[in-house]
Amino acid sequence: MFYNNYDDVHGEDRWGLVGQVGDPFREERQLDLACAKCQQKPLVIAERNWMATNADHSQRYQIVVACLHCGAVDEFVVNAGREGVNSALKAGQQVPQPTDLRPQAN
Repeated sequence: MFYNNYDDVHGEDRWGLVGQVGDPFREERQLDLACAKCQQKPLVIAERNWMATNADHSQRYQIVVACLHCGAVDEFVVNAGREGVNSALKAGQQVPQPTDLRPQAN
């Protein structure tokens, strides 16, 4: 289920960006991380779901990723508890960082 809360959310505009930049984990971006099932790279961000507002007013998001090779699905949380802290992938046990994102093709 996809859920967005745009009303009375401090610091977030209608596209989910906080401040000028926001976090870079957006749908269809690729992560240079290996799949937990087949150990192939990359993982693609399939969904970005709003979860809650943290105590520091940052927005918490569930990120669902899928393997481009075998189709396995995994997930992690961006801003888990506070801004800039990501949880580990549930199956892969790796903590995705913005440096793991592949450059976008123009």
